[in-house]
Amino acid sequence: MTVTRGDKILIALLLLVNVALFARLGGRTAPGDWVVIEVEHREVARWPLSIDRRGEVQGPLGATGIEVKNHRARIYRSPCKNKVCIKSGYIAYADRLAACLPNRVVVRIEGASQRGVDAVVG
Repeated sequence: MTVTRGDKILIALLLLVNVALFARLGGRTAPGDWVVIEVEHREVARWPLSIDRRGEVQGPLGATGIEVKNHRARIYRSPCKNKVCIKSGYIAYADRLAACLPNRVVVRIEGASQRGVDAVVG
């Protein structure tokens, strides 16, 4: 299969559009103000990012530990098998999240200048 001149032009245009969209929408990061903790799609806690603290929430598999430190949040302990949520590390910017999917726990950062929901899947 050969790549024609038209294919190259199309690829270049698509790359330019992607770069422009990233520069306009994806490159900005807004600082977060709150940590929102949800278990099974229900908000169970809302902590300010400005106050360091540790706590636990109960999910279907057991307790998940959440830490807020230096205006960042992370999951530091989880009963799930692979510990991907712990390995994801700290989150600090609005619209970012860490999740322990097996335990149905989501830790999300909210801020005053949040962009909002990208998509809804139902």
